Amino acid sequence: MKKKICMAMALVLTLSMAAGCGSGQSDSGQGGAGSTQAPESGSQTQDASQGAGGDGEYKDTITWVIGNDQDYLDPQMNVSNSKVIPQYYDGLLGFDSDNNIVCKIAESYESSDDKMVWTFHLREDVYFHSGRHCTAHDVEATFDRLLDKENPVRYTTNYSYIESAKAADDYTFVVTLAEPKSFFLQSFAKHQTAVLNPEYIEKYGTDLGSTAESVDGCGPFKCGGWTKGEEMVFERFDDYYGDVAQTEKIVMKIVSEQTSRAIAIETGQADIADGVSPDDAVRLDGIDGISVSKTDGNGCHLFQFNCKSDNLPLQDPKVRLAICYAIDRDTICDYLYSGLGEKPIDSVMAPSVAGYTSVGVLPYDVEKAKALLAEAGYADGFDMTIMTTAVYNRGVEMGEILVEQLKEAGINVTLEVVEKAVFSSAWGGFTPEEFNSQFGWDMFIMGSGGDADADTLLYRIIHTADTNINNYGFYSNSQVDELLEKGSVTMDEKERNACYEEIARILFYEDPFGCYMNLRKNVYALSDKIENFSVSPTNTMDLVHLRCRK
Repeated sequence: MKKKICMAMALVLTLSMAAGCGSGQSDSGQGGAGSTQAPESGSQTQDASQGAGGDGEYKDTITWVIGNDQDYLDPQMNVSNSKVIPQYYDGLLGFDSDNNIVCKIAESYESSDDKMVWTFHLREDVYFHSGRHCTAHDVEATFDRLLDKENPVRYTTNYSYIESAKAADDYTFVVTLAEPKSFFLQSFAKHQTAVLNPEYIEKYGTDLGSTAESVDGCGPFKCGGWTKGEEMVFERFDDYYGDVAQTEKIVMKIVSEQTSRAIAIETGQADIADGVSPDDAVRLDGIDGISVSKTDGNGCHLFQFNCKSDNLPLQDPKVRLAICYAIDRDTICDYLYSGLGEKPIDSVMAPSVAGYTSVGVLPYDVEKAKALLAEAGYADGFDMTIMTTAVYNRGVEMGEILVEQLKEAGINVTLEVVEKAVFSSAWGGFTPEEFNSQFGWDMFIMGSGGDADADTLLYRIIHTADTNINNYGFYSNSQVDELLEKGSVTMDEKERNACYEEIARILFYEDPFGCYMNLRKNVYALSDKIENFSVSPTNTMDLVHLRCRK
């Protein structure tokens, strides 16, 4: 059987939860070992000038080629990735390169005994790129916009657990919760809570973040230009309160083709190439002057089910489970992703996500798949459609392999390969009837990840709630809903993790949400002249300390 599948494939392819400002701190972020205090801005600017070509040893500009542009440079609307927003904007809290929670604009914080009231003490040396002094009143204006249910932004529902968020004075900000929130600090450290300039909120309205001119954050870089689909410019912000960037300018060039990005790094047109293919990763790693960084990410590929498909077999959990058993993930990963070192995922989240527990990789078992189909009344198999796209690394090839593997269980697949525009248009808050009428896919490729905790990762894509526009496959399981709701408010870590372990077990072995595939790596090809390269599991690069020798 394995030999037959490999031959078929040859035809298709020629947080740890840190509760203070710095790791190892208690729920009170005030003082104590582990709190973070940035050096004075002036000394950092001097260091930056020396590291940014002032001594003639380092480039003033680093060129970075990347596959996808941003949709918005508005933290409350951005859904593209977490690579850009943290460069332009800062919030009260953030994440370091190991996914630990650290203080940003807040220099300390503490909570009430019941964890329902959180008080943040702001630094007094924070400025927006426009020169405006940042205070707690700006933070309040930011949350007024984020929490406005009458005029919601993309992430308004994610923060419905907040009752109020108000400035107590210029440098004190108080958040009162409407209900307990188990992963409050992780949620509060996300880019969605980055502080906005209220003058820009008023001036640009819904157009905030749609142009370079409408971007005004407190982050380490200013937006020096944005030609959509072509390039984005990061300019060092010399008045940044923390470590000032060591390189004056970083230019992100949008190059959609993986091969073209590999050529750019190979020919010296770029210093960093984002997301190279497995084959190019192996090849480039063997070239003098180039290295390939492959670090564990917190995302995965999966083929998600349309649980309300007009194709009735897909509405049956036994059929969906049969499909999952009919897929040989080990062989797929070996064949498609061995150059990146990617392996099958063993849960519905990556090990770096708070709340993770392994439930094992779902085994490849065609006979079990056939037995489940027979139990469901489809002993002779059935026909179905799968959508895939080159938006995801080797997504098309993976879809082609699935066609051959599912055939072994008697399932006949029609594969539809779509362009990025079609793929992006499918996630617009459709009803099942609208989705089936316009697209009609029974399964579709998707990426999952980018979150630091299980609550925000899973709740928004799996919970049944009618307002959950991110539940693209219309999944609904009352037991999973109850576990999600319990995990969201349970403060005891052991009890909370048990909720997410049970969710993973149900989604893998009883009522699948999708066929979870490979745990993805963060892959970058680098000139060997690059220094201080660092990327977090959420794929956020540290551009502040990045520099490149001439």
